[in-house]
This record gives sequence, structure tokens and C-alpha cells, in this order.
Amino acid sequence: MQRLRRQQRVLFMALFCSFIVGLLLVRLGYIQVFRSSRLAGEAVRQRAQAVILNYNRGDVLDRNGISLLGGKDEKVLVVFPNLMDKGDEGTIEIVSNFIPQATMPGTPFIALHGVEPQEEEIFKNLVTPGLVVTKARRRYGPEALATHVTGHIGASDGEGKVGLELVFNRELKGPSPTILAAIIDGKKNLIEGLGYRLWESKELHQPYNLVLTIDYNIQKKVEEIMDSRVARGAVVVMDPRSGDILAMASRPNYLQARLPLYLSDGEEYKGLLNAQPFINRSILSYSPGSVFKIVVAAAALDTGKAWLSKKFYCPGFIQVGEKIFNCQHGPHGEVTLAQAFAYSCNSVFIELALTLGKETIYHYATAMGLGKETGIPLGSAGQGGEVKGMVPLPEEMPFLGDLALAAIGQGRVEATPLQVARLTSVVANGGYLVEPRLVKALQSRQGLLVRKFHSGPKKKILNPVTVSKLRYMMLGVVEYGTGKAASSNVLVLGGKTGTAQTNRVINGQHLTYSWFTGCVPLEDSGAVITVFVEEPLKGNAAETFKHLAQAIYPFLI
Repeated sequence: MQRLRRQQRVLFMALFCSFIVGLLLVRLGYIQVFRSSRLAGEAVRQRAQAVILNYNRGDVLDRNGISLLGGKDEKVLVVFPNLMDKGDEGTIEIVSNFIPQATMPGTPFIALHGVEPQEEEIFKNLVTPGLVVTKARRRYGPEALATHVTGHIGASDGEGKVGLELVFNRELKGPSPTILAAIIDGKKNLIEGLGYRLWESKELHQPYNLVLTIDYNIQKKVEEIMDSRVARGAVVVMDPRSGDILAMASRPNYLQARLPLYLSDGEEYKGLLNAQPFINRSILSYSPGSVFKIVVAAAALDTGKAWLSKKFYCPGFIQVGEKIFNCQHGPHGEVTLAQAFAYSCNSVFIELALTLGKETIYHYATAMGLGKETGIPLGSAGQGGEVKGMVPLPEEMPFLGDLALAAIGQGRVEATPLQVARLTSVVANGGYLVEPRLVKALQSRQGLLVRKFHSGPKKKILNPVTVSKLRYMMLGVVEYGTGKAASSNVLVLGGKTGTAQTNRVINGQHLTYSWFTGCVPLEDSGAVITVFVEEPLKGNAAETFKHLAQAIYPFLI
């Protein structure tokens, strides 16, 4: 009986071992037949030094299909430093004179963009295996526009890091990148028969192109004028009827093509980083100053608490409780509401706000789009995206002095240039609050529509009579008021100036923000332009507005 049991155990173990060996043979056969090519490829990749030539991402286009990235295909010189010492000593010395990194151990890199035919011939005749001239795709060119809107990808991984590149990373991301690889052995010699290999993805998936509402020509004009007039600041151009953003620019600017240099240790680029070039000031909030008087005027006219010809008296200041608020441009003496708006009289507008009450001011400010995100897809505030600004709640203004500060756009009130453009659109389009739209559609590489992003619903905020009166008051600002620098011989313009005091001190003087927002043209407006100047290069916000209006008007017709 015991002998029989031993035989059974031996038979069981033999069958079990046979089963395990059978599984191993099946697995080995599967690997040999079905996975051999893939594993061989992976083995080759382990022996490869590679450089990425093209991330194969979708493009970012303006409303008419023009690329905003300025990318292009070009011939490049790729250097494989670890192969340079396999070449002729004379060649190595020649190369090291104009590419010092070529003789230092490291990963391969693109050393020269835009190689000319005669240069290509020279490089091919150099006796070294470490130089290769090939075709690559430069994603960002030196003429790229709207860089703060489009954002950029990481140089090492090709993933979107900020802006639309981040928000639409999944849609823009293509298949595996195109790679140039050098296949080497353990002694860092090129393997004969393999040498250099171009690895391209065979995936069927293709990335989408992103079509924006931005107009290339308008964006270019805006950036050219900002480069000569604004050191720090932002400009937003919006179609008041649809909410389409036609241009959005921030200064200081940065070049995506030179991104690695901004992050280097050089003193020049440390200075650039101190200027905070990556910040999109169009969607950051600041004290709006007297631009907020548009809200107060709208509330006063709409509720019937004031009218254009109603008279006020400005002695140059107004006392609220124990606090005295000076009129920045006063004293004005006896003025009408329309004149007070044109002269940006603090005394009159504080008096108006006290009459209207904090609940009414809060209601009209929020109804006109302040104190909340507009919803454009540039990420959250924590990602460097849009912030919501600030309109204090009625209970957050316990004292009359708090309401007085809010009436002139100071205190806790903050707004982004984009929000101010949206607010101005209410006046330009007949009283409707529109949803700003930045992204128009997703397209295939062949130009076929994949998805359309529709304009949001309009909401009636002000009655047409109130809007007509506000436009009349904006005309006064330009004709004889604080915005005379915005007056044009070519167009009838109207708008509102704003000057906001800050706590920042430069050269012993308090820094002030300068605003101008207005309609182009004043009647039947094709655009609103909001100019925010934190630090000017030339002129003020009103003068910059005039130059912008005259430059973009031909593209609005």
C-alpha cells in the first residue's frame, strides 16, 4: 500500500514538472514567434543614444488657419558627443571651436538649426561619426505670437506645461516622437549594419490642431505696439457681440524657442526671470482705479438715481466719516454727471456710491462680470491661469469708507484686464454680458472639423437707454476729459481712464497702474480694447489705446 502511494506521488510530481516545463516551452515559443521583433527592438534601444527630432504635436492656429507658433521643418546638425572621440583629431578640434559642448561627454543634442546646403556639405566631409545633418521640426519660431496664451511644452518630455499647450495637451499630443538614434556597442562604437536609425511612430492616431478666435493680424499689431510702449502690462481685444477674443498679449514677453536659456544660470537670463516674463498679466487681477466708475455710472443711470445733466459740486475732496478723500483731478466746482465722468471726479462718484448703497454697487459689479472667472480655458489660478478678481460682499464693506474706496476702484476691488474688456463689451454691444471665447474648434490635420466650441449665451444686463448714455459719457472722456490722449483724427473713439495707486515704491515714488478701456469705434463697435500698463516705455494707457485702435481698425471692417 505504501509502495503504491509512493508511486502515485512520483507520478504526480512527474506530471506537475511536465506541466511546468510545457508552460515554459509555450511561453518561450510565444516570445520567439510573436514578441521577438519587439524585444529585439527594445534591446537595440537599450544600446541607443537618441535625440528627439519632432514631438509630432498638433498646431495652434488663428481664426483663419494661420499658425501662431511659427514652427517649421528645417535641416539641423545633431551632435553625439560620446562618438566624437572616434573621429579624426583635426576634425574634433575644428568642431570644438564653434561647438564646445561637442567634445564634452553627454547626451546627443541639436547644435545648429537651419543648416544651409553648403554647410551640410562641409559637415558631411568631416571625418567623425559624431555629426549628423537631418531634418527636424522646430515647434516654436522666433515670430511666434500670443505666447502667454499658447504656452509651451517641456523640452525633455514634449508635454504641455502651461497655457493651451497644457489644457489641451491630450488633444494636441501626437503619437510617439520621431527620434534619431545611434546604435552603439559596449565600447561606444557604432554597430556595423545598424549605425544611425530614424525611429518614427507607426500608430494610426493623429493629433488635432487647435483653432483659436485670435486674429493673427490683430495680434501682431497689438504685440508690435506693446513692444514699443509697454514694459509691463497687458492688452485684450474682444469682439463685444460674440465675446471672441481677437488678441491677448502680456509684457514682458518670452520666446518659447529659447525656453532652456531662460532657465540657465546666465546673468542675462536671471535678469529676464526677475521681470517675470512667464506671467500672463491679462488674466491676473489688479486694482482697476477709475475704470470701476463705469459700474457706478451704469448703476446710477439704470436705477434713475442720476441722469446726464444732474448737477453735483466738487470742492476737491469729500469727507466720509472721519476720512477725507481727495479728488485726483479737482476741484471741479459745479459739474454734471457726464462732466464728472469725463473728468473722473472722485468726489462725485463717491457721493453717488453712498447714495446707491453697497448692495446696489455689488449687484451691478457682479452682473457686469467682475469678481468671477470668465471661464476661458487657460487653467486655474493655481496653474498660472485665470484669477477671479475681487468685488467685496456688502458685509465685507462695514464702513462707509470701504464703499467710498470701492466706488473709485481702490481698496479690495480687483479686476483682470480680460474682465474689464468684458465689462466694456456690455456698453459696446447694447447692454449684454457675453461669454469670452478663446478656442473656436478642434480640427484634424487635414482641416476637417472635429469639435466646435460655441459662443456662450448672452445675458441682458442694462437697458439700451442706459448704454447709449454711457457711450455718450465715454465720448466726453476722449474729447475733453482725462482721456484726451486717446483722441483720434481717424476714428470716433470713447472709453474710460483709470489710475490705481499701489503699495509698491520705486525710486521713492509710489507705483501707479494706468488703465484705458474703450470701444472701436464708439458706435457700432467692432471691438473693445482694454489696455493695462504697470510700467510704461512710452506714453500712457490712453495714448497706447489710440495707436492700437487705429492699427487694428482696418481688420475689423
